[in-house]
This record gives sequence, C-alpha cells and structure tokens, in this order.
Amino acid sequence: MSEDITLRLASEADLSAIKSLNDLAFGQDDEGLIVERLYENDEALLALVAERDGAIVGHIQFFPIDTSGMLPAKFAGLGPMSVHPDLQGTGLGGELIGAGLKEVKALGFQKVFVLGHAEYYPRFGFSVDETAGMAAPWGGPHFMAIELNPGSPPLAELHYPSAFFEG
Repeated sequence: MSEDITLRLASEADLSAIKSLNDLAFGQDDEGLIVERLYENDEALLALVAERDGAIVGHIQFFPIDTSGMLPAKFAGLGPMSVHPDLQGTGLGGELIGAGLKEVKALGFQKVFVLGHAEYYPRFGFSVDETAGMAAPWGGPHFMAIELNPGSPPLAELHYPSAFFEG
C-alpha cells in the first residue's frame, strides 16, 4: 500500500463518498445502495475507509448475520468492499480485508462470510469448506467464510440484513 494512503474507521459523514466510490468501482449502484440501507436500517457493524489526500479511495463494510441453530453463534458478513479503479491491483483491497478481519476478530466474531470472487478471497483464508452446514440465501463457489475465533456451531441458518433484499 502506498505511504500516502491511510486507513481509518468510517463514519456516517463518509456515507455519500463511500456510495460514490462503490458506484464507480462496481459500475452500478447496487453495492452503494446496500451500504446506504445498512446504515439507514441500523444493520452496519464496522466499516473502514482508505484515504488519500482527503479523498476516500477504498472501503470495506462488515455487518452482523443473525443465526438460528442448535448453538449460539456470532457471525459477520463482509461486503461490499471497493477500491478506486485507479488503485485496483495495488494491494489496497488486501490491506482493507486484513485490517477489517483483525477488528472483527477482536470483537469476538467467530466467522465472517463473503459472497465474492472465488479466486480473490481464498488468498486471505476464505474457503467454501467453511460454509458447510450453513443454510444461506446463496451458495456455490463464490460463497465463502473464514473462521476467526473458535466455537462456531457446525450447523446454522444465516439471516442476512434486510438491506440485501430491499429495492
């Protein structure tokens, strides 16, 4: 990561810039709208931004996932994560993922789930195998998880925030 880029916790004051970055990075407004709805619905857990010269050039969002199962669980989801197109491929996304997972682990979350690129997220320890036994609204090779803290139940039903189903 470049020396002139800093990571920090995002605030609601950053929401407009975060939405614009997501719209630019993904070429559509779906991800930006999810971020907005997570905050509007009080469903956001943690967000980090990367700044360069006062502009937000990277963002990662985490949210809690409710579960029903035989044992209690503390699960989170990752997404969306965006990097300005001019900075994609520089390692900034990896820095955001590493910093975000460290924060979520410190909060005591057992697993983090992501629906993302099957070639990208395994670099950070995400695996399809970690989703075995989890009933979720989606699946397949793009649905992965990473265990951060021990003790997660082997079976659970994942209930994603309403922000992912509105609109």
